[in-house]
Amino acid sequence: MRALDALLRERNVTRAADELNVTQQAMSGSLKRLREYFDDPIFVRVGQHLEPTPMALALVEPVRDTMQQIALTLETTPTFAPEITKRHFRIAMSDHASLTLLPHLVAHLTNVAPGISYEIQPVTKDTLYDLDLGELDFSIMPQNLRVHQSNLSSLSNKIRTMPLFTDNFVCVIDENNPQVGETLTLEQYVRMDHAALKMGDGSQTLVEVSWINAGISPHVTATASNFTTLICMVPGTPLIATVHGRLAIKFKAMASVRVVACPVRTDVTHQQLNWHYRHDSDPTHSFVRDAFLAASEIMR
Repeated sequence: MRALDALLRERNVTRAADELNVTQQAMSGSLKRLREYFDDPIFVRVGQHLEPTPMALALVEPVRDTMQQIALTLETTPTFAPEITKRHFRIAMSDHASLTLLPHLVAHLTNVAPGISYEIQPVTKDTLYDLDLGELDFSIMPQNLRVHQSNLSSLSNKIRTMPLFTDNFVCVIDENNPQVGETLTLEQYVRMDHAALKMGDGSQTLVEVSWINAGISPHVTATASNFTTLICMVPGTPLIATVHGRLAIKFKAMASVRVVACPVRTDVTHQQLNWHYRHDSDPTHSFVRDAFLAASEIMR
């Protein structure tokens, strides 16, 4: 099973052998036995590459799920005890969640489950697909971003979702910006130079959608791939950035910025926790899900 899994992923005998730390001859022998068992070539050579047969393609998902279930079984202990459990989790989240939710989660887990470790990765268009592959354990992303995920239709019945927290949008300006007083009019907002979020896949942000709905086209002077950078662009400049309120409040204490209400109606962001259904009965995974929920409760 391990040989089949490696071959289906690598589609190369040498790389599959390296992954399993066996000789190329041993992996070739495994492929020969697999061909005999399934009565199918499994791979056929096309030029310099091996291409999977229809049988091989049909095996990819069930083999992957089986191997991941075996791994989960080996990690599960008879009695779950947070104080002694050791487990590493890979979590994808935006800078928004990293700066607002993550500190509460880390503070909680460090105290009650010190053996649990985690690595934070950025959200991409393949995040939900990576959950399906087992490359990630959790992701946190806005509800509206799900529509931009690759392979979404095939994942709809596999990905579990739990709401965590919401956030609205505000405007951030330099604390000494003479153009704006305590309030900001729509006319002022449109005239100002903006720092705006730019999605890597070219999709529209909630702020851009709000501009379209309002029939306005503000001038964008600078763009960034995350909201943290947008806020950092503002101090000492005439720029204005439309960002999440929780982030703006957090940075207000650290940067020379003012926060004012946004004169353009923008949809509220709904941040959700996502995981694959294969983890539903995993006690450690369930414990961390509850920890996420507890961290989100602190923010409400």
